[in-house]
Amino acid sequence: MPFLSVAAPVVALLRRAALRRRGHTLLVEVRRAPLGGLARLRCELDVPLARLAEVARTVSGMVAEGASRIGRTVGCVGIVAGEEPVLVALAPRRDLVAARVLAALTGGESQRRPELWLTLPRGAYLGSVVDPYAPFEAGEAAILGLLRDRGAGHALLAEVILGHASARIVLTLYAPRPDLRELFTVARSALADLPGWAAMR
Repeated sequence: MPFLSVAAPVVALLRRAALRRRGHTLLVEVRRAPLGGLARLRCELDVPLARLAEVARTVSGMVAEGASRIGRTVGCVGIVAGEEPVLVALAPRRDLVAARVLAALTGGESQRRPELWLTLPRGAYLGSVVDPYAPFEAGEAAILGLLRDRGAGHALLAEVILGHASARIVLTLYAPRPDLRELFTVARSALADLPGWAAMR
């Protein structure tokens, strides 16, 4: 019996390692932090390149579902270092938002850049929330400024970092604390449908 109690975790670890070598395991790490009346939720997904398109579709649907529930116009801010941002505003329709997120996550090297997604104040233009003529640096202070001073309701920063055998999708959500709980439930439900994922501790 002592041998089995030691061997079982080792066998499970080896099986997980074997799955990862075959390109099936998806590792997910989630961190939450309060920021006054707001909260930050950071989700990192370590994705084998063979599964990037599959996971990107799931993430796209997840973001689109969240935007649909909130029901505000969605602003997309493409961030190009040292240059004016690329601004696109969308109605909070699942098909429109999902297609835009998917394109951002799976674009080629020349189109790959961080994207900031905002829910806009009702009746406001994206250009009144984000200056279209000045470079936008997506640091946390700048994002919180959009929420606290410019009227944006929610912000999601999405980045894709490609490696040799895997890609890391980093999603950082800023939202009022009650909304964050609901959006986290949406995310957890979407990720639970992906086969072969494991939480990193």
